[in-house]
Amino acid sequence: MKPSISGPAQRNLLFISFSQLGAAFSFSFVNIFLPFYIYRISPYSIQETLLWIGLILGSTGLVTAFTSPFWGSLTHHYSPKMLYLRGFIVHSILIFAMGLTTNLHLLLILRIAQGLVGGISTIGFIIISSSSLKERLSFDMGVYQSSMTLGQLVGPPLGSLAAGTLGFKGAFFAASIMLFTSFLFCYLYVTDVPQLPKEKKAVTRTPIEKRVLVGWMVCFMAQVQLMFLPSILPNVLKQFGLEQTVALKLAGTVVMLYTATALIGTYVWSWLSRRAGVPRMVMILFALGILFQSLLVFCRGLVDFTAIRMIQTGFIAATIPLVMSIFASEPRGGVIGFLNSARFAGMALGPFIATSVLAFSSLPVLFLMISGLSLFVLFGFRLFFK
Repeated sequence: MKPSISGPAQRNLLFISFSQLGAAFSFSFVNIFLPFYIYRISPYSIQETLLWIGLILGSTGLVTAFTSPFWGSLTHHYSPKMLYLRGFIVHSILIFAMGLTTNLHLLLILRIAQGLVGGISTIGFIIISSSSLKERLSFDMGVYQSSMTLGQLVGPPLGSLAAGTLGFKGAFFAASIMLFTSFLFCYLYVTDVPQLPKEKKAVTRTPIEKRVLVGWMVCFMAQVQLMFLPSILPNVLKQFGLEQTVALKLAGTVVMLYTATALIGTYVWSWLSRRAGVPRMVMILFALGILFQSLLVFCRGLVDFTAIRMIQTGFIAATIPLVMSIFASEPRGGVIGFLNSARFAGMALGPFIATSVLAFSSLPVLFLMISGLSLFVLFGFRLFFK
């Protein structure tokens, strides 16, 4: 029987999760058509444009990876709700501004600025973990992660549709409005939680720090597996013989389908982990994710490629909230922020790795390289989480 939760805790779980759904929706809504938009406005060659796509898509996550721990540590000094709301307002303004530029350099600057305030999901994690009962932590973290995955599910097909019907500028504006709506709901309904207690500076390094680092690496590689594909989807679909107009419409559907299995997998595996044990579940899911990542090499058409990708993400997506739940019971915003920064690092380096490797090599090399790096991380997790 699931333990009950109080009114404010329930509202926080509901509306923080809803706001993250809105944020994830807006970001994935934009990211699905952004590579096509960059191809449209780029004055450079195809190879150079590929590098620009990786840089622009990855810059936000890269900057956020560095700022996320900082946002987590700010909750020791300022109101978590206040920080959360200000982040949403800034994101809304920046995405609106992206719709007004056709210059790649300015677009890159706006994406970097977006990364500076990208740590709001870290504060969301902290608000949820501070509101939830200990017995519900892994479940509530799974709900929170599932809300982001749901936003990533519905964002791509609607982003493709919006870009095709409203144009790229109208699609940027629509994403900006969604972020502002999320801000309003949080402003009205989220109950603030106390600032986290000041952290004591550790005099010496302890084994837990190594475990946190390994946990970070698992979250990072899981996020790379989740995020590398959208940046190269125009190239993948072209390889299957689809021209650009058709590819733009199908790109959102492909991402929606494999994000759906990621959403289902996150919920199901987070629930089952309470019986099987979190570390053991992470190892099993991560290993299966590596296996199906490797199987992408053997795909010869869009249907089998999409099917294998759906199975892969159904396994790998749940590893992130599960790893987070291992450490979430510790009231240290810096640790939660550090672990959450792995998601943003994966968001950044996933597209950058994909476009850089593809610019100078091939898709099979890319798929196997990601599998090899993930396998190395799995061995490290097995060593520290027996």
